[in-house]
Amino acid sequence: MGQVGQHDKQAEQREVGQEREIEMLLAALADAGRDLGPKLAHRLRETLVPLSQQVRAELLTVVDDAFEVALDVDDARRHAGHLLGDSAAVEAAKAVWPAYPAPPPIEALAAASSDVEPPWMTYVARHCELVPDDWCYLLHRLTGRPEVEADKLARQYVEAWAAAAYAEPQAHRRANAGRRAANAMLRGVTM
Repeated sequence: MGQVGQHDKQAEQREVGQEREIEMLLAALADAGRDLGPKLAHRLRETLVPLSQQVRAELLTVVDDAFEVALDVDDARRHAGHLLGDSAAVEAAKAVWPAYPAPPPIEALAAASSDVEPPWMTYVARHCELVPDDWCYLLHRLTGRPEVEADKLARQYVEAWAAAAYAEPQAHRRANAGRRAANAMLRGVTM
């Protein structure tokens, strides 16, 4: 193996170790009773990747504190999400942690709240960690159905996702387990 190949292999090993560390940190929050939910967990993963090990731990301590003082889980998730995306909160965090990353552009976050987006899609997006293919699949399967039926199927989709994700013991596999179960449930529904 040449020098370039060795360098690529080392970079890949660092990346795998980094992902494993992030999953362990998120699992520690879950073990402490912090129900992040799929959306916040996804945002945390994206935020934590470019950070140093120390800054990751400090940020997760702040998220843990948000859950400690919140009135309920939804309030804690909102507050933690605010810490990850609010420009004033980010600037305050950067004062303490210079390596703290800038929040993603507003356009990236706006996909979940469009005026033309059906209410059932907003509901699913709020409860599930959707990727672009999920959006397409859901639109294909539920658009054109009566609104009551689409709403009912969206709720069943979220329930199937949550049940499968909860049953998956490995944190890094939960979103995919939820996605597979929810999509299988929808496939079983006749068009």
